[in-house]
Amino acid sequence: MLSDRRIFLYGKVMVLIRIFWRLLKAAVLTYLATLAFVMGFAALQPVFEPQPFEPADVIVVLGAGMDADGTLHKSSRLRVKKGAELFLAGTAPRMHFTGGVGRPNGPSAGAQMVALAQSLGVPATATTAEGQSYSTLQNALFSQPMLQGAERIILVTEGFHLPRSWASFKYFSNYDIALARSVAFRKTSPNARWPWLTMCLREALAIWFNAGRLVVWEVAGLLNYDETDRNDLLY
Repeated sequence: MLSDRRIFLYGKVMVLIRIFWRLLKAAVLTYLATLAFVMGFAALQPVFEPQPFEPADVIVVLGAGMDADGTLHKSSRLRVKKGAELFLAGTAPRMHFTGGVGRPNGPSAGAQMVALAQSLGVPATATTAEGQSYSTLQNALFSQPMLQGAERIILVTEGFHLPRSWASFKYFSNYDIALARSVAFRKTSPNARWPWLTMCLREALAIWFNAGRLVVWEVAGLLNYDETDRNDLLY
C-alpha cells in the first residue's frame, strides 16, 4: 500500500497533468479560432473594401518576400501594384514603403519597392521608404518618423496579413487606418507547396507571437535597455 506521502505526491502530479491538458486544450482552441478568423477575414475583406477609398494622407505598402540580390517576390510586387493603383487614382498624395535588406549591405525591400512604384508611374518625390525592418512590428515602429503629421493612412498587404498589420500600426500610433488587400491569400512562395494555407497557419501563430514580443519590448523599456537592442526584440 502506498504511503501517505506517495499518495499526496501522486495527487499533486495528477492535478498538474490535468492543468497541463486544460492549458493545452485552451491553446489549441485559441489557435484554431485565430486561424478561422484570419482565413475568414481574408476571404470576406474584399466584400467590404471601399470602392473608391476615402482620401488618405499616406498609402503604406508593407514589404514581403525578396531575394538576397534585391529581386522582389511576386507577393511584394503585387502589394506595390495595388498601392500604385490607389495612388494614381488620387487616393493619397504620398506613398511609404517599408522592408529590410536580404543580405548585409544589400538593397532593402523598401528601396526596391520604391523603384518598382516609380516604374508604375509614381513620382519619386511622392515616396518615402525605410529599410531596417524585418517584421510587421518593426514595419510599424520604424515607419513612424516618415509618417509624422499623417492622420489617415491606407495599409496595403495581403488579406490574411491585414489584421496583424492593422494591430501593429495601431499599437504605435493613433492613425485612422483603412485596409487594402493586394490579394486575399498568398498565391506563390518559393518555399511552400500550398502558400495560401502555409501562410495562414503561420499567421495565426504570428499574431500571438507578436503579442508576446510586445510584452517583452515594453518590459525592456521599463528596464532602460539600449534602444537598438530593445527594438531588435521585435525582429
